Amino acid sequence: MPDIIPDPGPGARRRNATNTARRDVNDLSGTVIDRGTTRADDPGRDGVRLALIAFTTLAAGLGMLVLGWMAERAGIEAWLGMGELARPIGGTVVTGARMPGTMIRALYDAGVVEPLFFAAAMGLLIPPIAGIVAARPLRPGLAPAAAAARIAAGIAAGLVVAADIAIVAVTMSTVRPTVDDVVIGDDAWLDAIRNVAAADTVAAMLAILLAVLVFRMPLDRWARGLVGAIAITTAVLATGSAAGSAGTLDFLQSERPVVVPRGWTGGTVLDLGRTPDGGLASIDRSLDATPIVSRRISRVEQLAVPGTMSIADLVSAPIPD
Repeated sequence: MPDIIPDPGPGARRRNATNTARRDVNDLSGTVIDRGTTRADDPGRDGVRLALIAFTTLAAGLGMLVLGWMAERAGIEAWLGMGELARPIGGTVVTGARMPGTMIRALYDAGVVEPLFFAAAMGLLIPPIAGIVAARPLRPGLAPAAAAARIAAGIAAGLVVAADIAIVAVTMSTVRPTVDDVVIGDDAWLDAIRNVAAADTVAAMLAILLAVLVFRMPLDRWARGLVGAIAITTAVLATGSAAGSAGTLDFLQSERPVVVPRGWTGGTVLDLGRTPDGGLASIDRSLDATPIVSRRISRVEQLAVPGTMSIADLVSAPIPD
């Protein structure tokens, strides 16, 4: 009786051929089948990767430093109105690292208090996000975009420029509260600062998305360069403003040392930092029937630190009867 072996079919033959090629075994003629290759380590490629990691780390550090500097100079010091304070560069980097979280928290808090604000923010951010997904930039070697797509890209570029102009105008015209606007025994002044921080955050996010959208649209080089320069400048200005307002909010809500200078018989004093000449910058609330908030710079002397308190808690504490 003949030995009949069923044919496994073409699919099995293809799998067997593939496995044989991958394992580099001998075929029936004894020839080695070598279908796989292994690329040796490339020191040059490893150096490029390390350089890319180093550049990314350096850029992130510089970004946090710039955000912290804007938060301190355009936010905290502008709100206090006491001039420049001495801050170590490490503290500035830490302040910058806290800014993204503070911006998102301000946006969330404003949305909880006023849901329509959050809805309006999403309404502004969704169109550029959709445009980034849908746009296809011009690339060498590919077929040029259709005429309708180029016309639509030109119209969108004009709308981006108009939106950037509106962002700069609104950001520059926004009234930013200072220490002179505080209301003792109330926290409405803090809500106003939070609303400004939330609005600046939305403006910064919108400006960044528009800048990314510009480089995704099928525009000619000269148009992409012109509109891109406007978009990037707007994104930088809006991000700086957002960092300043968020830095003010974070500064007011952060715990600060409660100090008692030698011989002090007034109200509660909070340590704000040191001036470049070594003085002590402080803010205090008097014990009068109608308390006031005072800022002062004095020489550093022996101090007692009984605890911590935020500026928001100091100012918003109810007035005793």
